[in-house]
Amino acid sequence: MVFSFRRRKVCKVWHLAALAVLLGGCAAPGAPDRTRPATQSEFHLPPEHMPQLGLCRIWYTELPPLWQPPAMPCARSHALAEQHGGRVVKAISKKSFEDGRALSMDYGPGRFDGVPPEQLPPPGYCRAWQDRVPPDRQPPSMTCAKAEQLLRQRGGRLLYMPGPEQK
Repeated sequence: MVFSFRRRKVCKVWHLAALAVLLGGCAAPGAPDRTRPATQSEFHLPPEHMPQLGLCRIWYTELPPLWQPPAMPCARSHALAEQHGGRVVKAISKKSFEDGRALSMDYGPGRFDGVPPEQLPPPGYCRAWQDRVPPDRQPPSMTCAKAEQLLRQRGGRLLYMPGPEQK
């Protein structure tokens, strides 16, 4: 009888611990609540910026076409957009390169408000950005690990431009 009681108590503790871990990861302070969109929709973009068939691209409506991230594998595009926002676009057919029609899934806006496009980091890099500090006094683009370390020291927000995996 004692063994059965002790076993139930241990199971309860494990269940509570597992629940705490799951719930704890749901609400990171300051992190936007991004969930995977349920459906795809049609989206138009300049045909010359359409990703080649088989690839996707994250498109930020708040950025000019020339400042958009490059095309990359679709799985990576969706994973990055879930974390950093943006709209994942994909060519519907060969005709997409003429009419600009793409399939898309919207993960919400990026965090580029108040940042001039020319000040964004290059694809695959980050930049620690402090609001109310002039662009010419901001730290340069760097690896994301270094930018996160700088943010812990000085505060601000992390700017990330999605891109190919860093090797």
